[in-house]
Amino acid sequence: MDINNGLQGKFMDRTARILSRMLDFRSASQRVVSGNLANADTPGYKPREISFDEMLQNASGKGDTGLMTTDPDHISHSTVNTGESFRITEAETDELNLETEMAKMMQNNLLYEASAKLLSKKFEMLKTAIASGGR
Repeated sequence: MDINNGLQGKFMDRTARILSRMLDFRSASQRVVSGNLANADTPGYKPREISFDEMLQNASGKGDTGLMTTDPDHISHSTVNTGESFRITEAETDELNLETEMAKMMQNNLLYEASAKLLSKKFEMLKTAIASGGR
């Protein structure tokens, strides 16, 4: 048994896993928006976007992971480290609006900070429970 998977299963409840995945998503989203801003003057560049709804469905276990185990020797999808496997697509518009992209970046930064604080509080609660010895 992998120690990381074992500890994650014991101490990381669904909320903590979603918050952790949210931090990964916000980091990836920041890179997408930064890429859009960096290519604002590139002729023919199409803005890119990343889907929050799809990420949330996958993080909550409601989305399709796209993995099939057709053989008993296949690795189950629950043990695969997907890292930052978010789907980045071209935006529906061909135009890049700098103000919109800057607003996305600011919103994304605030949501990253909020997720980090929530996850930190979750771990503080766990630390308190361990320190109290379950009393």
